[in-house]
Amino acid sequence: MNSGLLAKRYAVALEQYCRECSQEEECLGNARTLLAALPALGEILGKPLPSARKMELFGKAVPGMCPAFERFLSLVVAHRREAGLRRILSAFILEYKRVRGIVDARLTVASPPSEQLLEKLRTLTLEKMPGASVDIEVTVDPGIIGGFVYKVADRRLDASVRRQIRDLKKAFETNNNKRII
Repeated sequence: MNSGLLAKRYAVALEQYCRECSQEEECLGNARTLLAALPALGEILGKPLPSARKMELFGKAVPGMCPAFERFLSLVVAHRREAGLRRILSAFILEYKRVRGIVDARLTVASPPSEQLLEKLRTLTLEKMPGASVDIEVTVDPGIIGGFVYKVADRRLDASVRRQIRDLKKAFETNNNKRII
């Protein structure tokens, strides 16, 4: 079976189950925690271990795991699908956001932005995407020199000084003025 299709099916089932159990937020937090811990568990999970031992390892990786997520993991282990857990958890997070209308956005700036700027970006994004909510991830990259790069869904607004310098350099090169004074 296609591993992407398998991950999607498990993710949809987990999202629905967590919603039925009213443990959506807890499951999302547990999924993010386990996803971050998977690289350390990778070698161990690849070995043939008893199911109880694997569940014990998951319990150590995600302390205070909610019952719905624990039951889901036991199903994954029982069906020996641990190898696809990274894809399943990533697909679950995407499904969680899709169902709730959460849009991911990434803001790259040269220095940390103010809370007012973040709120203004949220407001402007919500005007273009009514009914959604925006989750903005901020990355500080001094390499862009100044300005910002804002990515939402499939759109990108690059107002960085680095891009403006690159565009200026290209303009000089296309006009056969390769020397910048």
